Amino acid sequence: MKKYNYLIMLFFLFSQYLFSQQTKDRTFREIRKTYEKKTTDDSSAMPAVQLYIQKAKTECDFKQLIQGYRDGRQFTSSFHEKMKYADSTLQLSVVYGTRDDISKDYLSKGILYYFYKKKYKLALDQYLKAFTYAKDTKDEFHHYKVIYHLGIVKSHLGYYDEAIQHFQKCISYYEATMSQKIHDNEYFNNKKAYLNSLHQMTVIRRYQKDFSKSDSISRLGYDITVNDAEFSLENSYFLKCIGISKYQKKQLASSKSNLQQALPVILKRNDFAWATVIYYYLGKIHAEENDQRKALIYFKKIDSVFVKQNFILPEVMNNYEYLIRYYHNNNLKKELYYTNQLLKADHLITKDFSYLSSKIHKDYDRTFLLEERQDLERRSIIKSWFSHSLLCFLVILGFLYILRYRREKVIKKQYELLKKKLGDTNSSNLITPTFSDSSVKHQTRKKSLSAEINEGLGKKIEKFEKECGFRKLGLTQKILADSLGTNSDYLSIYINENKGMSFPNYIAELRINYITNLMNTDKKYLSYNIDVLANTCGISTRQKFSELFYKINGIRPIDFINKRKQELDIS
Repeated sequence: MKKYNYLIMLFFLFSQYLFSQQTKDRTFREIRKTYEKKTTDDSSAMPAVQLYIQKAKTECDFKQLIQGYRDGRQFTSSFHEKMKYADSTLQLSVVYGTRDDISKDYLSKGILYYFYKKKYKLALDQYLKAFTYAKDTKDEFHHYKVIYHLGIVKSHLGYYDEAIQHFQKCISYYEATMSQKIHDNEYFNNKKAYLNSLHQMTVIRRYQKDFSKSDSISRLGYDITVNDAEFSLENSYFLKCIGISKYQKKQLASSKSNLQQALPVILKRNDFAWATVIYYYLGKIHAEENDQRKALIYFKKIDSVFVKQNFILPEVMNNYEYLIRYYHNNNLKKELYYTNQLLKADHLITKDFSYLSSKIHKDYDRTFLLEERQDLERRSIIKSWFSHSLLCFLVILGFLYILRYRREKVIKKQYELLKKKLGDTNSSNLITPTFSDSSVKHQTRKKSLSAEINEGLGKKIEKFEKECGFRKLGLTQKILADSLGTNSDYLSIYINENKGMSFPNYIAELRINYITNLMNTDKKYLSYNIDVLANTCGISTRQKFSELFYKINGIRPIDFINKRKQELDIS
C-alpha cells in the first residue's frame, strides 16, 4: 500500500512538472487564442487569463501584462474585479505604456462605470481623461470611440444637439472605414461601432420627437442586423426602437411582439437600463388593454431595478405615477412607498440629469410631491386630519407661488436692465464698470504715469482687450505686465486711473461682459453648461463664474439663459 501511494505521489509531481513546462513553452499568442473569441463577461476564460498574466509577470513583460489585465477586465463577471483589473491596467500604462494605452484604459474604465453601474458623472470624468490623452492619436478608431462615449453622456444629460454631432461624426467615419479593404476583425469592430452609433441616433431623434428620422434609422439598423448572429444584441436594440415607435402609433399587438422579442437578448447582456424601457412600454401596453395585473408586474420590475441599481431613466419615471394612482385610497402603505420612490428617483435625476430635470419638474412638481408625502404620512396616522393637512398644503403652495412670482419679477427686471445695457453698449467696448471699487475709490494716489508711458500702455491694453487676451486661464497682474513689457506697479496705476477699478475687477468685467455678449448674440452658447461658459471666458470654476456674473450683471447666469431662451422661443 505504501508503495502504491509513493507511485501516485511521483506521478503527481511529474504531472505538475510536465504541465509547468508546457505552460512555460506556450507563447502568449497560443494562450490567448484559447479565450479571445469568448463573449464579454464569460468568466470561463479567467483560468487562461490568469495563466497569461502569470507568464507576463514571470517574464517581466509589461506590455503583455497590460494586455493580460485588459483581458481580465473584459472576461471577469464581477464588477468589483473588473475595476481592480482596470486600475491595475492604468497603473501599468502610465509607467510602461504609450499615451494611446493610457487613453484606452481611461476610456475602458469609464465604460465600466457607464454600462455596469450607469454612473454618468464618474464615466464622463474618465472619458474626458481619455480624450485628453487621445488628442494627437493616430489611432482613428480609438479617437472616434472616445467621441462616441462622450456623445452618450451628453445624450443622457439632455444635450441632444451636441450629442447628435458626436454620433454623426462617428457614423461618417465608421461607414467610410467599412467600405475599405480591412482585416475581418477590424471590419467587425467598425460595423459594431457603426450600428451602436445608429442606435444612439435613433434614440435621440425619438427624444426630440422627430419620429420620421427615428423610424428610418431604426429600420436601417434592423435590416442590416436581421438574422446575423454576430449582431443579435444590436438587432434587439433596433427591434426595441421599432416596438416603441409602433406603440406611439397605437399598433399595440405588433409593438408588444417586437418588445418581447427584443427583451431576452438585452437581459442576457445585463443591460438593465434598456430593459427598464422595454418594461415601461410593455406595462403601458397592458394598461391600455385594461390588463392591470400584467401592467403592474412590468411597472414593479422597473422599481426593482431602481432599488437594486440605484438608477432610473427619465423616460420611465411615469411608471410611478401609474403605481401611485393605482394604490390611491386602495393601499395607503404602498401609495406612500411609491410616492417616496418617485421622490428618490426625482432627486437622483436632478443630480445626474441636470438638463432633463427641469422637464421632469414641469410634469410632476417636486414641491407638490413633498407636501403630498407629508399629507399621506398624516393620513396614515389619523385620517381625520385630512382637511387640516389640505389647508396647510394650500397655504404653503400659495406662499411658494408668491415667492416664485416675486423672484420671477425680480429676474425679469434684472434681465431687462441687462438687455438695455447690452443694447446701449457697443459690443466691441467690453469694459463698462458696473460696481464701485472701494479699494480704488478711497486710495490716495501718490503715483502717476508720465504721458508717454500712459499712452504706450493704453495702446497695448487696447490690443489686449481687442484680442481677448483676458480669456487666458490663470491670468495674473504680473503675467499680463510681463506680456505687455511693463511692470506690475505701472499696470496697476494705469488700470486704476484709466479704468477706475482694481486689476482683478478689471479682468472680471472683461470676462463677464465678453461671455454675456456671446450669450446674447449667439444662441449656441445658451446650450452650454456653466463649466463650459466659465472656461470660455477664462474663469476656472463655475462657482466663481456665477458669483462674478451675478455681481456684474445683477442676474444669475442660469436665469439669464432661461430668459434669453424664452425670448428666442427655444425649448
